[in-house]
Amino acid sequence: MNTYNCPRCGSASTIERCPACGRGPEPLLARLGELDAVLAAMPATLQSRAAVEAERVGVLKGLTELAARYLAEAEQQARSTPTPQAAQSPQAPVVLPTPPGAAAATGPATPPSGAPQVPPGPMRPYPQPHTPPGGAYGPPRERGEVGSKTVQTVLLSLGGLLVAAALIIFTAVAWRNMGNSGRAGVLGGVTLLLLAVPFAFKRFRLWATAETFAALAALALWCTTLAGYYLYRPPGATFGPETVAAWTAGVLVVLAAYRALARLTATSWAMLPLAAIGLAYAAASDLALAVTLMLALALALGATAWITAKLPSHYARSDVWASRFLTCAAVIAACSAGLRAAFGLADPVVPPVAAAVALLAAANLIGVHLARRLGVSLTTMLVAASASGSLVLCAWVLAVRAGTPELVIPSLALTAASLLPFALLNSRKTTWPLASAATAGLASLAAFAIVTFDAPDLSAYFVAFLAARLIAPVVAAPLGKPLRIASYLVGGGTAVVAALTAIAGIYPLIAYEPGWTINLEVPIVLAALAVTAVLLPRRFRVNAAALAVSLAIESTAVLIWNEDPSRFDALPTLTLMLCALISLTSAIASGTVAGRCTGWSTLTLWALLTALAAGNSDTMAPADDNWIPFWLTVTAAAMLVIAAGAPRRTRADRVLAAVLAHILAGISAVVGLIAAVSFGSEGLQLFPAAQVGVYTLALIGVAIMAPVRTWGYVIAALCTGTVAWWLWLAALEVDILECFTAPPAAIVFFIGLWRLERRPETGSWSTLALPILVGIGPSLVLALNDGDELRRVGVGAAAIAVIIAGLVRRWQAPLVLGSIALAVLVVNELLLLRGSIPVWVPPAIGGAILIAAGATFEQRRRDLRRIREGLKAMR
Repeated sequence: MNTYNCPRCGSASTIERCPACGRGPEPLLARLGELDAVLAAMPATLQSRAAVEAERVGVLKGLTELAARYLAEAEQQARSTPTPQAAQSPQAPVVLPTPPGAAAATGPATPPSGAPQVPPGPMRPYPQPHTPPGGAYGPPRERGEVGSKTVQTVLLSLGGLLVAAALIIFTAVAWRNMGNSGRAGVLGGVTLLLLAVPFAFKRFRLWATAETFAALAALALWCTTLAGYYLYRPPGATFGPETVAAWTAGVLVVLAAYRALARLTATSWAMLPLAAIGLAYAAASDLALAVTLMLALALALGATAWITAKLPSHYARSDVWASRFLTCAAVIAACSAGLRAAFGLADPVVPPVAAAVALLAAANLIGVHLARRLGVSLTTMLVAASASGSLVLCAWVLAVRAGTPELVIPSLALTAASLLPFALLNSRKTTWPLASAATAGLASLAAFAIVTFDAPDLSAYFVAFLAARLIAPVVAAPLGKPLRIASYLVGGGTAVVAALTAIAGIYPLIAYEPGWTINLEVPIVLAALAVTAVLLPRRFRVNAAALAVSLAIESTAVLIWNEDPSRFDALPTLTLMLCALISLTSAIASGTVAGRCTGWSTLTLWALLTALAAGNSDTMAPADDNWIPFWLTVTAAAMLVIAAGAPRRTRADRVLAAVLAHILAGISAVVGLIAAVSFGSEGLQLFPAAQVGVYTLALIGVAIMAPVRTWGYVIAALCTGTVAWWLWLAALEVDILECFTAPPAAIVFFIGLWRLERRPETGSWSTLALPILVGIGPSLVLALNDGDELRRVGVGAAAIAVIIAGLVRRWQAPLVLGSIALAVLVVNELLLLRGSIPVWVPPAIGGAILIAAGATFEQRRRDLRRIREGLKAMR
């Protein structure tokens, strides 16, 4: 903690209190401590230091006045004290510590000879700025809403703008009203004056004013140079765009030398718009001259950037940014020169050059991402980004001029690679921007081979994919993974294009409409992709290889079949069957859920296409059209069974396979039923029953193999089996109702018995009621009134059998339902015999019943109670 002389007693004290006289906190001392700490931390050359020093001098004056006031009060108190012993008055001068770079200040009071003096110690800087307590000093002085530096900047900027406008107006308007000598004298004098004035202002340390005049001098020099050449150019000399560009380049060279001599940063900034004007005029010149002038402008900008960095001005921070922008402008100018040279090329040369520029732009993008990973300086990043942007623009312009469709993909890839870093600016995913740049490079390399050596499109992209994938493992870490991702993207795009081309040939193949031609390159590339599937991650290899092989076989079949459709009539059907088998292998052998689901989906698609191709083939189509839906149902049944028993199965792929099998079986059953109804022959009527029966067997097999939800498959098998039985009876023209209801009811009854034996708590109503109702109910309805006697006897026998079974096993549902059926039959028989009964018989029977009931009422009540309780006790 620093110590100060107390302004009251002169003893060594702190800001908070004085141990000698007991003084409390002193705001002026606190403010002095703050100012000392600020001055210790500020450089000696900083402009704002003067303001702090001036405020410190004011604080010292305040402390001197405070010490004088304390001294006067002490003297007045000493004169008024009657005691002989005079108190020691604090008449010591106030000696305060002096920070580095500040002059020492002492109070004007003269102490008496006996006053103690405390020599101040050396000033030690505060470790951190000291914040005085609240109320330590008064409120700060009021300041304006706009700072002085802002006012200075606005005034200088507006003044410079007005002077620049005056120069331009003079050159454009007043120029015509003066003679040549007057014009030259005015412009030359103004220019020399503007060039010399900054040196004078620098001498008086008016840096901002000097910078303003330096910017005006640069503009005046450019205007004077062009005007002087216009006045004194040789006879016959033109004043075209090449003249403006050439003199602008000369002015930039002079300004570079002036920047080195004057060391004013405004000169560097002023060269940027002048260079832009010079580049615009240079581009409108002839090819050779335009390229030369643009390179000269780039060289002048680069030299100025180097001078600005090596010889900084008073505003060092501005020099840093000016140097960076000048460097970027030099790079852009050089790239623009290359673009101008490309515009002058002959048309046959433009596509290869465009592809080469695209490749160079992609390589530059990769370099930018690597430089960012390495943490290079901001200047290097700006230069690299400028070069990349210029090259991407050049690639796009050349691609548009070339008009070659092969350059569309590299151009789009370059655009994506340029925009993706901005989309992921705040993300930690740095791999994808680098991978997108590598993808653009591979696409550009393939396009270069296509437009230069007339290489096949798919083959060029496949070679690029294969080379990148083989090189990626041996590339260093920052680029290895992005290059591998880029190879996958290029390979995936190649596979998609080849697959779509192959798929486009399926329709003429299944519709037997020859004429569609496929390039031989398509099956070759697909076969090569199937072989290189080993380079993919392990979980994708089987599916990728299976799909590529299937499409390669299909596209090869299209090529062969188009040569002679009548000779190779069976080839489409056999090819599609082979593709279906490959998809089945993929569905079983794939190591991923997505791969197995893809295999089952493609298998369903190939099965449908095979059926369509077989239906349109003269060789493969059977004599009976219903055989094709039948075999399609057999395929669906096989899918269902294999999916339930295949290894590596999971719920997702098993459910998907079952759903697809159900859809395929439903389609085939509907088609078979429509064909059977349409043709109406007895042979065709049996096919729908056979189709549903085959699928019923598949459902039964799945019910046996399925680990869960077995009863769902059992119920489905019962339903489809019942439908198959009914279709078979309908095909045989059987019209006996019991043939339709008795077998399904018997099967469901035995299943209910089996379940009731295993789980007695389920009860007879949930297991036996349905088969009893299905087996007896329809026959009972037909047996009422004057129905068939044989049916009435059969229904009665069945009801008695059901009642006996219920009594023996004490089942409630058979007893109740059988009793109801038997009672209905008895009533029906009595109604049928009502005409043959004598008139006296009913009253006699009623009377006998009433007498018997009255005689044994109590016994019957007990028996009824026992029957009711026994019935309730049944299951």
